[in-house]
This record gives sequence, structure tokens and C-alpha cells, in this order.
Amino acid sequence: MEVKRFFSSSMQDVLKMVREELGPDAVILSNSKVEGGIEIVAALDYDEDVSPNKIEEQLLERGEPSPSQLARMHAEKHIKLQKELDSARRKIEEVRSKKNESPALVSQEIEPKETKSFAQKNVTQEGGESPWNELSDMRAEILELKNLMSNQAVAQQEQAKQREKSVTIAKIERKLESLCIAGEVKKRLMAMIDADTNYDQAWARISQGITALIAAPQEDLIEQGGVVALVGPTGSGKTMTIGKMAAQYVIRHGSDDIALVTTDRYRIAAHEQLKVFGRILNVPVHVVDERHSLDDILDKLSHKKLVLVDTAGLMHTDSCWSEQLQELKLSGHDIKTHLVVSSVGQYQVMCSNYHHYNMVGLSGVIITKVDEAVSLGEVLSFLIDTRLKACYFTDGQRVPEDIHVFRQKEMLSRAESLLNSSERWVTISGQDQEAGLNQFFSHSA
Repeated sequence: MEVKRFFSSSMQDVLKMVREELGPDAVILSNSKVEGGIEIVAALDYDEDVSPNKIEEQLLERGEPSPSQLARMHAEKHIKLQKELDSARRKIEEVRSKKNESPALVSQEIEPKETKSFAQKNVTQEGGESPWNELSDMRAEILELKNLMSNQAVAQQEQAKQREKSVTIAKIERKLESLCIAGEVKKRLMAMIDADTNYDQAWARISQGITALIAAPQEDLIEQGGVVALVGPTGSGKTMTIGKMAAQYVIRHGSDDIALVTTDRYRIAAHEQLKVFGRILNVPVHVVDERHSLDDILDKLSHKKLVLVDTAGLMHTDSCWSEQLQELKLSGHDIKTHLVVSSVGQYQVMCSNYHHYNMVGLSGVIITKVDEAVSLGEVLSFLIDTRLKACYFTDGQRVPEDIHVFRQKEMLSRAESLLNSSERWVTISGQDQEAGLNQFFSHSA
């Protein structure tokens, strides 16, 4: 009679093992549920007269434990494991109780031998994984997966934010460039954008920054009164602006308390346009020349509430240019000098004029020809860069309608409207341009 012991995780598997090894004539002597699965003792050529003790002896001869011995071994192992767990728990409680008294003792309390003994609870006598160890590994894997998924989600969110931020920054930069905002000014504005803002929030912040960086007086310049002189290059619109300012004052207060003065005695009939305004408004016009200095004229007009002084538009390389500015700078009267800047000029030209005329001590600036500009970013950049107080802007030839008190938000809105209009322009392709030129020359011929 041949007796053998079989073990597997399920009854189906262990019966299959019996059939494959002993064949269909095998007789099952015993089956029992043990830790980790099912154990079966089976025999081939079974002899009913053989006692159970004989079967155990036969198993022992082959070095295999009998069912009763195996049960005792499992029981002893569980008892030993339980003792180790209880000892480990007591040790942990002792360490915890002493932790507050001396944290340094924590690392000394757990000796390597006991730690090793505690770790060995996860290993069975046969060298296989115990349920405790399998559960611990499973928990560790689940925790690792959770951390991995959480880290991936955080990384994806951060990447999405970075992409959105990059897109927002790129769109804001393109818009500022389309508005023709100067480079250094653009950098200052871009620095105002917060990290976690979308495009609408970012542009709102930029808009607030632009309006906050542009200075403007609270009171209308002509209502402040005194002596106001306008300076600037030829063609900037000084004389026309003085006519509009004078007309606004006459409409509000009459013509008795206002006078006009011109220092342009360098060009033939240069003061004729100003005299035309004087005749229409019934306002006296005085000309500075060799017989009448600027201070002499201002002394005679000291009783006037408002005196507007027009100047010649000369190049800074002209000797007369310096002479004219010296009259303003050395005058004994409190002259509020304002630079007149055309909005159709380049940013660099505006800044150059500012530096040349600033020698007289500029009090503010007036922006002209806004209706002729294709972009207003240059003007906005100039005002931000120089911090000159913007008093008025003009946008047409009508007197006195086309002059307005400067408002930062209104000028920014005009700049955006110009941008939106320019983006709707039809761009002609190179072929269309060439075809149009060929057609033009063919007709001309």
C-alpha cells in the first residue's frame, strides 16, 4: 500500500493532484482544512487491515508529517505567533509611554533581536507568505497606487495651469504688441499679472495698471486759470489747440478775462491764425517781439484770469528755439508750460521732444490728432513713461467741440477700439497686389 499526503489551496485542485499522481484507484483516507488550503491523505492499493498508526509510520519513513503531527505543528506555530504579537504590542505601548519623557529612547527601546522576531511573524515554517504578510503587501501596493494616482492628478492639474498661464501670457503679450505698447512699458504691465488668473482677469488687471500709471489732473486746465503756454514741434497742433481752449473758456465765462499771446516772431505771418481766433472770439491777441518782451506783455495782462501763450514750433538745433525757451524759463511770471504731442508720431519721437522741452519744466501734456491715429499704444506708453499729467486730447478740426478733458479709461477704450477695427482690415495677398499693380500700369499706359 502506498500512502501520500497532498496539499493545495482548493478542494478541486487537491483532488486533481491525487488523480494525476495515484490514479483513479486512489482511496482518500482523510481530508482536513489547514491554514492556506486543503490537505488530503490518500492511498493506492488500500488495505483495510492496516491501522492508522501504520499509515503514520509509513509517512514518517518518507519524511512527511502525519495529519495529527501537522495539526500540532500548526497549533504550536499559531501559539508562538500570538505570543510574539502580544510581546510586540506591549513593547510598542512601553515605547509610546516613554516617548514624551525622552524621545531619544524610542530608537533604543526596540532591540534588533525583538524587531527581527516581530518581523518573523509574517513567515511560516514552510517559508511561504502568511496572510498577515500578504495583507500588508496588498495594503502597501494600494497605498502606492493611491499616491501615484494622486501625484499624477496633481501633476496634470499643475500642467493644465501652466498651459493656461502660458496661453494667457502669450495672448496678453500679443494684444499689447498689437496696441503698439513700448517694450519697457510692456514688461512693467506684464509683471502685474498674477500666476492663477485667466485671460479676462489678466487683461482687467493690465487695464487697471494702464489707467493707474497715467497721470491726469482732477480739474479742467482752463478752470485753473493763470498763464498757460503750449510748446511742441511744428505741426503738433499748438495754435489750433489754443483756439479750442479759448473758445471753451469764452463759452463758459465770456471774453473779458482771457487774452492770447504768441512768441512766434520768427516766421512770416505766423501769428495770423491766432489773430483770426481772437477776432472771432473777441479776445485780444499780443505778439512778443523786439519791442515787447514776454514779461512786459504778461505784466499788462496780470488782471486777466486766463492767458494762453502760443509758441513757435522750431527744431531744437535752431538758435531761436533756445532763445524762445529761455524766455519761458526765465520769466518772472508763473507760467504753466504744457507739451503738445501728436498721437500720430512715433514713441521715440515723443520721448525725444519731451527731453528737449523738459528744460523749461513741463507741467503737463496735451494729446492731439487722436482721430488721425491708427494706434494709441505709443501715446499710452509715452504717458506711462514720462508721468506727465495729460490735460486734454483733441480729435478733430471743429472749434470748440473737438477738445476733451483727458480720461485714462476713455483713451484706453479708444485704443482697443482702434485695435479691433484694424483686425477687421482685409489683408491683400501678394498675388492680388501684383495683379492690382499690373492692372494699374496697363491702364496708365
